[in-house]
Amino acid sequence: MKLTTSKYQSEMATRSRRGAAMVEAAVVVPAFLMLVLGILDFGLATLNRNNLAAVANRLCRAAIVRGEKSSPERTPWGPQTFQGTAADGNEVAGVVKPYLAVMKPSDVQIRLDWLDASNARDKRVKATITYDQKLICGTLFGMTPWSQQAVSIMQIQH
Repeated sequence: MKLTTSKYQSEMATRSRRGAAMVEAAVVVPAFLMLVLGILDFGLATLNRNNLAAVANRLCRAAIVRGEKSSPERTPWGPQTFQGTAADGNEVAGVVKPYLAVMKPSDVQIRLDWLDASNARDKRVKATITYDQKLICGTLFGMTPWSQQAVSIMQIQH
């Protein structure tokens, strides 16, 4: 037995399939975009976290060779606590600023503490770098920035 369909029935079936595809796309596309943007957010956050750790280590190394007995070419740092941003035009910011890959220097907070209240040899210095990561997905949904922090503690050598 041969089944035949009219031209009208065929057009109606095609229209309903198009409508179903539109509904499916309306559900799938936003979920896919959220997944992609979430992956991008976490990738950038990981990059920034690793970068902050490297910058904190670099700053701490710069501080340990600028103790009270540092060479005449270097200005001694400490023992007063230093606080500022990477956008400041001082020597401490100059150590940090070139290594901030995708971070705005004015958003990067720097803190140097001399834990033993002295910048003498074998005393400790602590470098803390803080950055508020603005999330792409967070901007879409009104989430607050993700605060990241890296800390490095070393003994003064000079």
